[in-house]
Amino acid sequence: MKLLIADLDGTLYPKKDVKNPNQLESNVEAVKRWIAEGNKFAVATARGLHHYPVLRKTLGFDVNFIGGNGAAVRLETGEEVIKIVPYSIFIDLCKFVLENKINASVATGVHNKWVWSSKDCFPIGLNIFRPGVEETIEVADLDAIDPTEGTDRIQIFVPEADLNNLRSQIEARNYPVSITTSDTYMIDIGPQNSSKGITIMELRDRFGVSPDDIIAVGDSENDIPMFEVVRRSYCIDHASPKVKEHSDFAVESVEKVIELELNRQ
Repeated sequence: MKLLIADLDGTLYPKKDVKNPNQLESNVEAVKRWIAEGNKFAVATARGLHHYPVLRKTLGFDVNFIGGNGAAVRLETGEEVIKIVPYSIFIDLCKFVLENKINASVATGVHNKWVWSSKDCFPIGLNIFRPGVEETIEVADLDAIDPTEGTDRIQIFVPEADLNNLRSQIEARNYPVSITTSDTYMIDIGPQNSSKGITIMELRDRFGVSPDDIIAVGDSENDIPMFEVVRRSYCIDHASPKVKEHSDFAVESVEKVIELELNRQ
């Protein structure tokens, strides 16, 4: 038995400009073949557990789900394990961005609602989200949030040109968190000692899979920690040079990874 872990956006969910217009469907069919051969499959994403029902509907079957870059796990059995970042850090980040007039938006989930630091900063108005999403954005009432409670992730949307500078400023604040990026305009903040790589090792132990039988595929910087703990790693060929440097192979799709790996069995 092998364990294959795939990133979601840009990987299992292909980018819009891929050559095969039906690549998502082809990826899903390949995953079905992978599981039918007696293997395990997991998705690892920056998205939270709230996205799992959407993924389940897209696939048509249950899979293991690593959300929040490793902070939240939903097993195919329905069992959930969640690590948290205290809301006190979200509150402090919102105040930091607002008081310093930084063109960025801090967002997280509070009591099943996605709340933002403001509605006036990047990326509002740039059509990054699907139609209708911006109309539902709610500004966080920071005084009403219990700082002792927590969330599995905080996301900061910032212009690509400003991302590295803002990330450095956040790192200098020495929060007890993990910090990574999942897109050219997004900083992801998760619980301390959590990453896709750490959670993969936890799944490895749970499933009793040999380290030599774990494979990962992704396309972003937040996928590098899982590349570092698996036997073979693949990046999608649109990945940045940094991501390619940390992977063993570059391929066009999850479908291709599964074809290559099944031929190894």
